[in-house]
Amino acid sequence: MAVKYAAVMFDVVDSRRYLDRYDVQRVLMESISYLNYIFRDSIKKEVVSSAGDEFQGLFRDVRSAFLYIRKLQLLIYPIKIRCGIGYGEIKYDIEEWSSSAFDGTAYYLARDAIEAITKKKSNAICFNTMSPNDRYLNIFCASNIEIKSKQSQIARLIELVADIISPICAIEEDPGFYEFILHNRLQLIHQERWNKVISRYRDEDLLNINLGMLFDLRNLHEERDYSEKFFVMEEYWIRGMSTIIAQIMNTSRQNIDRYVSLGKIKESRTMDRAIYEMLGERL
Repeated sequence: MAVKYAAVMFDVVDSRRYLDRYDVQRVLMESISYLNYIFRDSIKKEVVSSAGDEFQGLFRDVRSAFLYIRKLQLLIYPIKIRCGIGYGEIKYDIEEWSSSAFDGTAYYLARDAIEAITKKKSNAICFNTMSPNDRYLNIFCASNIEIKSKQSQIARLIELVADIISPICAIEEDPGFYEFILHNRLQLIHQERWNKVISRYRDEDLLNINLGMLFDLRNLHEERDYSEKFFVMEEYWIRGMSTIIAQIMNTSRQNIDRYVSLGKIKESRTMDRAIYEMLGERL
């Protein structure tokens, strides 16, 4: 039986609207390099630039491909990408070739998927695995992106912190990399002159994260067991998470709870978890 892989293709949305595209490219390339390393056991061919603002890679399974793109979206905010994920065979397997030189059904399906969402201006993800589940997965993705597109920059930052504390699937992390990410996130937000969220919510007052505390606490929380089967999906939010995040961001729990509620962060994380679990079912 031929081996199937998950091909990923994505491009940057409206990169020319930034005052300095070098900053966009630098954040993208550093984040991709970082994720290529921490997901190395799940990657068949590293994610690489295929042409300008377009990228592609090959993964050993669809779940890993989804987790990679989801994490990338969290890291590179406010940069937006569109992504197509295909699942199928590849025509040839040459160890020395990069992903951009590969071909086959997995890539054809990924290309069709990204073309299906070309006109979307948000962090759209589209699955094309030739499975009946695709239509449901893509509805979940669209609904979740609608939630995320309305989140303030602090809500997106809180979701990133929550993902470090309680990831969908445990991965290694490098605190030093987040110093780079947070510094450049501020620069990119300042470049978004059309973004009215900054003045409306005074978000800059909360862009303070104690990275040392964050990475100390990420291994101390009590993770809930989500492996049991229920006929309803419980919120993917550990007990005391808001208090932990408040300590890390040097603010009150009530303030964090306000952003969590307005940004529907619990709902967004639960949707991500539902997509991940559904991808674990037989394609």
